[in-house]
Parts: sequence; C-alpha cells; structure tokens
Amino acid sequence: MVNYHLRAEDMMQTEVVTILGDATIQEAAALMRYEGVRSLLIEPRDGSKNYGIITFSDIIKKVLADNRDPRQVTVDEVGVQNAISIQSDANVQAIASFFRQHDLGHAPVLDSDGVLVGVISMTDLITEVITEPD
Repeated sequence: MVNYHLRAEDMMQTEVVTILGDATIQEAAALMRYEGVRSLLIEPRDGSKNYGIITFSDIIKKVLADNRDPRQVTVDEVGVQNAISIQSDANVQAIASFFRQHDLGHAPVLDSDGVLVGVISMTDLITEVITEPD
C-alpha cells in the first residue's frame, strides 16, 4: 500500500542532532554513529536562523575519497552552510520532487513560522510511504 496522503510532519524525525561548524569531521562522524543518524544540522551563527547540514555522504565524498584527514577538516569546510528546507505541510509528491530536483537526501523541516521542527530524509520518505498491507 502507498500512503500518498502523508505530509513532512508525519514522516520527519523530530529529535534533531546538531553540531557546531568548527567541530572536526572525526567528531561529526562519531556523533552520527552515536546518535544513529546519517546527517547533522550545523548550528546557525551570527544571529542567523538558517541551519546548515552535513551528511554521511558529504564525509565520504568530500573528505575520505579525497584522502583528507578527518581530524583536520572542519564541518564548515564540508557541510552546506544554508540548507534548503522543506515546509512541514509539504506532501509526499512535493517532498519527492524536492529531493530529486535538488539532488538531496536530507533536509531540515520548518513550520509555517519558519521554526525548525525536524529533519526528513529520503529513507524516511520511502519507509513511511510504502507500507505493508494489513
């Protein structure tokens, strides 16, 4: 069964894990492993409300594949500073289109007031939309 009626707020992870931009990639990877997540939001700086994001894929492609030392590279050097976000009321089709259009697998979720309420991933979308029939 396919659940096309779901919205981002129905599928997102509400326990958001964040990291500071000056943390090392080694620290970020350890935090991802500890928390069991594949992305971390980068805390906004300088009064901004915009979160950044770093993903497991970023670490692989931009650090390990380039033979960079994860103890020497910071999250700010690798992550996206102003992550593109999804509205909490976005439907399944809009979320899938968003991920495809921007070539993303994770995104912060904002409520109608622009407040961070969660993170959604392509895995969340697939897991929640495609369910076993009762």
